[in-house]
Amino acid sequence: MDEARRRVSRRDFLRLAAAGGGAALLAACGAPQSGGGSASEGGAAAEPAAPATGGGATTLKIFNFGGEADQVIYSAAYDRFKQSHPNVTIEDNFVPVTTWSEYTNKVVAQVAGGQAPDIINIAIEGTRLIVSKGLLMPLDELLTNDPGGKELIDDVAQPLIDAFKVDGKIWQVPHSWNNMVIYYNTKIFEEAGIEPPKPDWTWQDFLTIAKQLTTGSGADQVYGFAIPNFNFGLTPWFLTNDTYQLTADWSDSNLTDPKMLEAITFVHDLIHVHKVAPSVEGANNEALFSSGKVAMSGWGHWPIQGFLASEFRDFDVQFWPRNTKGTSVHGVGGWGIYAESPNKELAWELIKELTSKETIQATAEAGVAIPARRSVAYSEAFLKFPSNSKIFYDSLEDSKPVPSPANFNEFETIFMRHVGEIFAGTVTPDAGLAAAHEELSAAMAKLQG
Repeated sequence: MDEARRRVSRRDFLRLAAAGGGAALLAACGAPQSGGGSASEGGAAAEPAAPATGGGATTLKIFNFGGEADQVIYSAAYDRFKQSHPNVTIEDNFVPVTTWSEYTNKVVAQVAGGQAPDIINIAIEGTRLIVSKGLLMPLDELLTNDPGGKELIDDVAQPLIDAFKVDGKIWQVPHSWNNMVIYYNTKIFEEAGIEPPKPDWTWQDFLTIAKQLTTGSGADQVYGFAIPNFNFGLTPWFLTNDTYQLTADWSDSNLTDPKMLEAITFVHDLIHVHKVAPSVEGANNEALFSSGKVAMSGWGHWPIQGFLASEFRDFDVQFWPRNTKGTSVHGVGGWGIYAESPNKELAWELIKELTSKETIQATAEAGVAIPARRSVAYSEAFLKFPSNSKIFYDSLEDSKPVPSPANFNEFETIFMRHVGEIFAGTVTPDAGLAAAHEELSAAMAKLQG
């Protein structure tokens, strides 16, 4: 290995880990997790983990999530790690993610039940919860003093590092992330004689284009826009109106802000007043978009892999339209070390492999997410399609993280339930937000204690 990725000596590692302080921990002894996506090497049950001393056989256990492409990428990284660590068995408890709530709750429940990992992969939506449960150790000293950690930090944009800061400490290292941008069907735009949206376009520009591209009826109906009806997908509308679902410190509801009402009303009206967007109920936006039934929608980087696999390439991306400011939202996935792991040194070495340029480059080539490393995000492999892919990483300059308090699961559920009623037309935007505010305020007050 080169100097940037050399191992920290055990003495240095223990010094760095101790300097960072230890978190209080849950009971963490018991049998390893079995079933549900376990990928232990050789297919055999792993032996109990032993501290990484003297080169003996050791098992590293990972709580992990993602899709099929992620599994392939991680498996290759494990193989590379095994070349220099032949006595290490990696037990990857991999969970195909359906919702953040499901995965985060599973991590907490498994640790509480004695199924302890060495490494936890989790997104910002779950970070504050698992930190509050004492499941992670801080990584600041390692990132500052280990050459491999420093090299990673130097190659990652600061907002992605800051996403994993709680109480002034860094608890995870980023591997990939996503933000929200507008996807537009280039063929529909060309056939209608409409210029592609510009980087500084406004809500009004967006609405004008959406009206122009809403045509036909019945089976021939084409809508100008399909609403991304999930918390992360709606957040850019709030941010571009200089507001947020929660207060800046994520401690209380901000739903009484008049700017929130303005933003929610604007999106509501796309369906019920301007008729440029279909109902959100049961809509498959990716299918509508790739089949030419909607001209625009909003996603992160995640649909590109599927679009390319289906040979759909008539699209490009642009920044979210602004009202009062140009911005968007981002979420980050990262690796952390379990606070009670007996194998912290080896866990750190594996995390460096999982965040290496080679691993992150594979993520870029697979198209599954935006690579955390700046050097990879601006590489030819990532930028080759769509043509405007550069805006993904460029957007970080003015982007904000998705609000992710320790009770994220509860916050998101409350907010989206009321927003669903607003978009369905069963309540007005002002009444729906007022009801959401009352319920959310109570939940946030309970969180603050």
